[in-house]
Amino acid sequence: MIDFIRILIKNLLPSILEGNPLLDFYTSVNTTTGELEAINRNGHKVTPSKIALYRGLEFKIYETGTIIISGSLHKYWNGGEHNYNDFNIIAVMCVLNDLKTKFGIDPEQCVLKCLEIGVNITPPIETNSILDNCFLHKTKPFEYQKNSFEGKYKQVQHAQYIIKIYNKTLHCLSKGIKVETEIMRFEIKYTKMQKLNRLGIFTLQDLMNYGLHNFKEELLREWHNVLYYDDSIQQNTLAANEEKVILKYSNPNYWTGLLKNKQIKNFRYHKNQLKKITYKKSINIQSLISEVMSKKIDELNKNPIQIYNIFKR
Repeated sequence: MIDFIRILIKNLLPSILEGNPLLDFYTSVNTTTGELEAINRNGHKVTPSKIALYRGLEFKIYETGTIIISGSLHKYWNGGEHNYNDFNIIAVMCVLNDLKTKFGIDPEQCVLKCLEIGVNITPPIETNSILDNCFLHKTKPFEYQKNSFEGKYKQVQHAQYIIKIYNKTLHCLSKGIKVETEIMRFEIKYTKMQKLNRLGIFTLQDLMNYGLHNFKEELLREWHNVLYYDDSIQQNTLAANEEKVILKYSNPNYWTGLLKNKQIKNFRYHKNQLKKITYKKSINIQSLISEVMSKKIDELNKNPIQIYNIFKR
């Protein structure tokens, strides 16, 4: 369930990582001055640093001695190659143990700065169709994102977190990875830590103590906060007045228009009307997806026993 993380490593000497034979650090040097590069790709001044990459994780040591590690623990489990398969609780524990064995990094040393929690499922219909019909999350519209690294997905950015929905199969195919089934990923990316901190989660160890299974309710709640238009609604069963409103409900501009005009009460009324029609006259795709997500989260969190030294290299 864990994917991308950004963590601050406390109480670890940079020399321990610098001397590790698995990490080949490099620095960005200004070719004109010969000095360490202190400008990032956005043109902002930054503290000079050195970087090493290993199994999909980026180890960054700043000139000040601050150590930041970022990347996908799921990809780490797969040798840095991909993150489309299942990544259960035992695999997570193995990755954390591997980081401790190879780099001397304990989970309690890892202060969370960014965290992605999500689940990959085989959806009941094509993922692209699901993406097209996810209109809003709460009252914010989804926006399609597409880049060469992450492929096609939709997201909504809130003040402290981002909701993402991926076509994971398309992502894999774009990287030359052959996948036999449709894969949809739904995730919460915590960009601010206040919500997690209120749960007593500050470090990776706190996260494991809390239990990844406890994010099930949060993931399902955020999925149900998606305003989803179900195109399995049986048009021939609709009454005349329902046909008119369904035509409006199937247009995302209708919903954003209500919100732009500050018709919040009207928005809530029609959202409830859509839910009633969907419940009675469709196969309830959003609910089916919720059931699949629930089962998959349970599967991923079975038998959380600790296994050591599973990696052979």
